[in-house]
Amino acid sequence: MSKIRIRKRGKTYSYSFDTSKNPRRMKEKGGFATEDEAYEAGVKAYADWKSGNIGITSEKIKLRDYLTSWLENVVRQNVKRTTYNNYHDAVNSRIIPHLGETYLQELRPRDIDLWVKKLASAGLSQGTIRQTKTVLSTALKYAIYPAELITANPTVSINIPRSAPRKVVERTVITPAQFAAIDVNNKYYPLLKMLYHTGLRISEALGLTWDDIDLETGAFSISRQRIQAGYFDTPKTATSMRTFYVDVFFLSYLRALKTEQAKDELRLGQAYQIAYESKCAGRALILLPKRLSPAVAAERRPLLCVHPTGIPYAHENVRYALYRLGLNSHSFRHTHATRLIESGAKPVDVAARLGHADATITQNLYAHDTEDMQQETARIFERFVDKKGV
Repeated sequence: MSKIRIRKRGKTYSYSFDTSKNPRRMKEKGGFATEDEAYEAGVKAYADWKSGNIGITSEKIKLRDYLTSWLENVVRQNVKRTTYNNYHDAVNSRIIPHLGETYLQELRPRDIDLWVKKLASAGLSQGTIRQTKTVLSTALKYAIYPAELITANPTVSINIPRSAPRKVVERTVITPAQFAAIDVNNKYYPLLKMLYHTGLRISEALGLTWDDIDLETGAFSISRQRIQAGYFDTPKTATSMRTFYVDVFFLSYLRALKTEQAKDELRLGQAYQIAYESKCAGRALILLPKRLSPAVAAERRPLLCVHPTGIPYAHENVRYALYRLGLNSHSFRHTHATRLIESGAKPVDVAARLGHADATITQNLYAHDTEDMQQETARIFERFVDKKGV
């Protein structure tokens, strides 16, 4: 590779190569014992520089190959596993099937415009399309720098089609009568009642343990979530790490639930399933042997949302149970926030309870304008008019 220059400096050798011609810049490193060692190190350094450290040295590469390499060598190492999974899903289900065969260097704004229109015509929501476009834009920014594979980002200034629905998952307010109609013998009732009384995300509720709850004060501490792939992770965002209090009615229910679960474990003995957390390769894996040997480095996690056998609720089964009831987790979270604001709770306090960074998110997403709110607004203006006499 003629781009690599080798020269001797005293008793050692160094390599160098140009990284820019105008103005001229170069990368150089010395201290190698032999000329061959310097050359081999120079070749590797040049390849890393040329590819932005993602293992791509080809002058022309298909988008599918670039994105696969970007996910593995850049994204995986720098984000939480949940974020990586979201990126991976967006790339493999919504980007590669449409754009994967296009060469990265030949990708044009017209291709992106046609792509987002196809996503919209397929029924994807504006939020999903925007999120997917952001993933692609982030990957292409890396292709510009430091990878230096392209010179411009074709996703810039491409708008999301207005024809795309604003939201696919309908958030509805669950009435007290609707919730009361749910059979208390439903195997997932403890989780449904928790969602109704707390507004937790499903992953947070499924990761909740009895150690996270103070049954005297009603304090809930959210410090983890349980991911579908079978491991614990930190909550969605930094503000999702939070502590809040539940109402006395739900607290009374929880005390009875814990007593019932203790009876189940005593009745089943060694057959009762126990969940453990084991740190392996930096991941908090969930182990489900009936009993672990003391020699195994793992900590018991007394999950709250379990079947009478101790087996944790499965994400997919919970979603199906909600579907059969004509509900979804968004509806529970939406209902909880709406009822709190409707009853006079401050948006900033509701935001903190839900784990949102600011109250604006809470108001925009979950504060449903109910008839009670509308009537209260009329009464507020009525009091104003009466006071002013106009």
